[in-house]
Amino acid sequence: MFVTPPLPPPTIPAPVIQEDARYYVIEGRSESELVAQMNARGYQDKGGRYWGYTSPQLKWSFDTQPVEGRCNLVDPKVVLTITTTLPAWTPPAGTSAAMTAKWRALDRAIRHHEAEHAQIARDAARELVALMRAHQRDVSCGDLDASLQAQGRVIMRRAEAANVELDKRTGHGAREGVTMSW
Repeated sequence: MFVTPPLPPPTIPAPVIQEDARYYVIEGRSESELVAQMNARGYQDKGGRYWGYTSPQLKWSFDTQPVEGRCNLVDPKVVLTITTTLPAWTPPAGTSAAMTAKWRALDRAIRHHEAEHAQIARDAARELVALMRAHQRDVSCGDLDASLQAQGRVIMRRAEAANVELDKRTGHGAREGVTMSW
């Protein structure tokens, strides 16, 4: 009599993370001109217009398959696409060194703030992978699917709340230097 050994657990791959930066061009010599251009050309959504914006698209999927009275996770995937929109400015000839230095500080601050949003998305993607690695089998496929879906929704809501909290705590980056005054 031959006994078939149980199937090994599926390999749960690391998340596939793709990042892209998009730029909108602004022009001018003064802070007021640059601010006006960022206010007019920055990323816009239903919440308003933003000088910099990070848009994560987090998708995860899996199938389940009954095997020998238990249900196994099959073909798990986590794919994260992060698109960050930023202003691009090339100082025109004759721009003061002080103005160029202010721009560099603002640019660093915007990039830092948007990188914080991107990190929240990366962390959520890694949490989804960890969830699937921890729950590769269950008694029934219905239980496995329901459990993963419910816990995955918690991870996604937690990431959304972290982004809202980051913007609230930093004033959409203003307390981190995403500001210009004249």
